[in-house]
Amino acid sequence: MASYVVLARKWRPSQFSDIGGQGPVVRTLMNAIQSDRIHHAYLLTGSRGIGKTSIARIFAKTIRCPNVKWDGTWLRACDECSSCREIAAGNSVDVIEIDGASNNGVDAVREIRENAKFLPSSGTRKIYIIDEVHMLTTAAFNALLKTLEEPPAHVLFILATTEPQKIPGTILSRCQRFDLKRFTVAQVQTRLEEVALAEGIQIEAGAVALLSRAADGSMRDALSLFDQVIAFAGMKISAGAVRESIGLIESQSLLGILRGIFSRDAKSAIAIVNDVYRAGHDLKLLSKNLLEYLHAAILLKVGIDSAAAELPAEEALELREIAKLREIEEIELFFQAFQNGTEWISRSPQPKLVLEVLVVKCATADALVMLPPRGGNPKSGSQQGAEQTNASVQKPLTRSVSETPAHTASTSPVGNPPKPSIVPMVKDLSTGMTPPATVPKPTESAQTGLPKASLLFTGSSPMAMKKPNSLGHSSDETRAVHAVPAGPKTFEGFISHVRKYRPAMASALENGICDPFPSEPEIDFVVTFSPQNASVYHGLLTSSAAVSELQKFTLEYLGMIKRVVVEVKDTGMLSVAERRENDLSQREQNAKNAVTSHPLIAEARALFGGELGPIELIQPQDENETSRKGSHA
Repeated sequence: MASYVVLARKWRPSQFSDIGGQGPVVRTLMNAIQSDRIHHAYLLTGSRGIGKTSIARIFAKTIRCPNVKWDGTWLRACDECSSCREIAAGNSVDVIEIDGASNNGVDAVREIRENAKFLPSSGTRKIYIIDEVHMLTTAAFNALLKTLEEPPAHVLFILATTEPQKIPGTILSRCQRFDLKRFTVAQVQTRLEEVALAEGIQIEAGAVALLSRAADGSMRDALSLFDQVIAFAGMKISAGAVRESIGLIESQSLLGILRGIFSRDAKSAIAIVNDVYRAGHDLKLLSKNLLEYLHAAILLKVGIDSAAAELPAEEALELREIAKLREIEEIELFFQAFQNGTEWISRSPQPKLVLEVLVVKCATADALVMLPPRGGNPKSGSQQGAEQTNASVQKPLTRSVSETPAHTASTSPVGNPPKPSIVPMVKDLSTGMTPPATVPKPTESAQTGLPKASLLFTGSSPMAMKKPNSLGHSSDETRAVHAVPAGPKTFEGFISHVRKYRPAMASALENGICDPFPSEPEIDFVVTFSPQNASVYHGLLTSSAAVSELQKFTLEYLGMIKRVVVEVKDTGMLSVAERRENDLSQREQNAKNAVTSHPLIAEARALFGGELGPIELIQPQDENETSRKGSHA
């Protein structure tokens, strides 16, 4: 029985024309051979499975072939002479392949130096291909340095590595370096379809897409996975067979978790997480896949097509519908949370608990109420937010000058359209309002077509400023300087101030600790997160935009700009949210105690006998607002 040749070897490129995705590198090497300007050392870098060693072999074969021909587009070795056959079989005495990982000592390099002095047995070149050259020791690199600097005229070195940053600069400076590109999903798909057709294998388009994405830019990995799936499913392959064979998580599971998060249905999202966990999938892989889908959701949200988002059309369509449930700013915050959470999941002894808490916190995050991009009622990223907005129809869309945040007075760079403003809707109709007809409508930027946000306020102010628009001219949008709120300054008060304009940022702050609160000029604004909360909230406040926003809020609330520091440390103290939760629990317990000790209850028990059943407190209609005010049933 003839031995089976795996697809990755069977379909390995053997000519320059077979190499895909590396056009500039191939063109340079062919031109060097044609013009007889071959350098003495080349370095090929790039991730695994993209053709570094294959290109090195083809380059060596074409250099040594006596019958090389130019067909007008490609330089081709004959594949028939003894040199070509020996190189293809891997037993050429003049093309020596060395594994740098296992031959990384100084003795191996000294042997290369000694053998390099001898002329090739045939032809004019002796070629050394050193793979994974970054694995050589420092002493080995030093031994190789002199030979690379002044090699014999007949010697050519081709070095290959996945980690060029580990190679000494003295070696790099003596080589011509080529950085090879990763294969795109589309390029891998095309190659797999060609191989499947040639091998007589029927494979669904969805299965090809799954293999292409799982390969992560490596053609060798794609063909190896294809081999594995063929061994599992035979000559007819479905998308389900691919998932089952190589352990991929169902796309519907990933979409279902995101749908639960985006629609604030934490229960359904957690149920799917548990299903994935019971199926034996790695939770770090699940978190990584969710991160990729959040990235795709952001791209789809800004109008990028499914091909650029590297998703099948039907998945992209469903993800686009799910993304409509939230504003893009919220999705960006979810992305940051999962980016930090993935690291915590990989390090935690109980990754399932970390992932579940991460999912719940994202699903229950406050909605961002934003000005509409095309007119109409303000909308939030969820049905709950929409209901809150509808309930606020009885409130004016106005804000007094003293309520306008100072950070809106800053000007955007010329050419950058302003982002939509997050505005509160808090005034009551009975207190007087600007009629709806006076509410400014968002306008379109002449350059970009993006909406301009307008602050909604009544009256005029001598401090009102004109803001340059995207064309560099003064716009009609008015900005006012915010007055510093009166009264004692506390962290809770600061959070309440931030919540008016940035609910998501306020939610992050209330899960942190700020002690002491920087009411004095010499104290920095330091927010500390416990390790348990850091995975979700730390990343939301550490971006340059978030730090800048916090500094503007400190100016508004304290009348001074503070240096903002966000750190992770176990202080043993409770956050604002934890203190509020404890306080609410205590109030509820006090209320239950008051019920059980009430004289009428005692009289009823004495009259009828029996025991009290469970006591359930009637929560207010707006529980979140009530809890913030410290109310209880």
